[in-house]
Amino acid sequence: MGNYDDEVLQQINDNADLLGYASQFLELEKKGDNYFAHCPAHTDKTPSLSFTPAKNLYYCFSCHRSGGIIGYLMDFEGLKFEVAVKKASQLAKVDLSQICHSSTITFLKKVRDLNKPKQNPYKHQILDWKEFNKYKHEPVQEWLVEGIKQEVMDLFDIRIDTGQNKIVYPVCDINGNLINIKGRTRNKNFKALKIPKYINYFTVGVMDYFQGLNITLPYVNAANEIIIFESIKSVMKAYGWGYKNCASAEKHTLTKEQVDLLAKLKVNIVFAYDSDVDYRDNGVWQSIDKLKRITNVYIIQDKKHLLGGKDTKNAPVDLGKEIWEELYSNRKKVV
Repeated sequence: MGNYDDEVLQQINDNADLLGYASQFLELEKKGDNYFAHCPAHTDKTPSLSFTPAKNLYYCFSCHRSGGIIGYLMDFEGLKFEVAVKKASQLAKVDLSQICHSSTITFLKKVRDLNKPKQNPYKHQILDWKEFNKYKHEPVQEWLVEGIKQEVMDLFDIRIDTGQNKIVYPVCDINGNLINIKGRTRNKNFKALKIPKYINYFTVGVMDYFQGLNITLPYVNAANEIIIFESIKSVMKAYGWGYKNCASAEKHTLTKEQVDLLAKLKVNIVFAYDSDVDYRDNGVWQSIDKLKRITNVYIIQDKKHLLGGKDTKNAPVDLGKEIWEELYSNRKKVV
């Protein structure tokens, strides 16, 4: 167990984008300077979990959970203190090797663990498709310009939430059951306006699925391979070029449940993460290290800087089919 210096823990909490991280899993509504969501730790009919971007903190007005990114990971993802610190440090880009140790933190951690209420993993509700069918079938011009074919968007059921000016798509489990709806803002100035890029319209709970896999599973089995991207946009681009054996993790760190699902597929795995992802990062590598013990795992690396380097954050499919095929043909097996 590591004992961490209070000042560096504060640095981690300050540097991590709490709101941005939480927006991947919660539906957020802006009220004044704060954002609110239904608290996943309890039945919450009225959104009571607040996020204050100016302070990078959260607080639930019902159950009184509060804190920064480390507390969030402990309260809502059930992580132990040590694991939460490591994950938060990666999000904050803070080098744990530079952290000093403090016995005070160990005591506080133990007290918090003892007082922390037990949480059961949230089980996905199966939603009625009428929840999704209220959104409009309209061409998404910005995605058409990016080269995503209309017939592919139709297959993945991409629609428009005109009320919130968002592109929306269904989140399904591997059996095709609707378990959530995800929205992506169309506002180009979302960062300046502090609008979350993505929101989930319902409580996410455990990430035990891959976006689009309910559609692409037959192709995954036929190819004996799955290509894992970070976004559904990348999946659709690749699908339109004939690489139909793919799915989106919606992020670059996998949950235990996602790792288990991949293991059950018993196929080769190709990770095709964005150019800013370092496969050596602990959170990324842990999943790869587990999976390589049971199947062939490959990674796509941009050693020739075909994607423009880390700062571009380009996905391997963002600069066209020719570059994608060169990257894919040079995928590296993890040993």
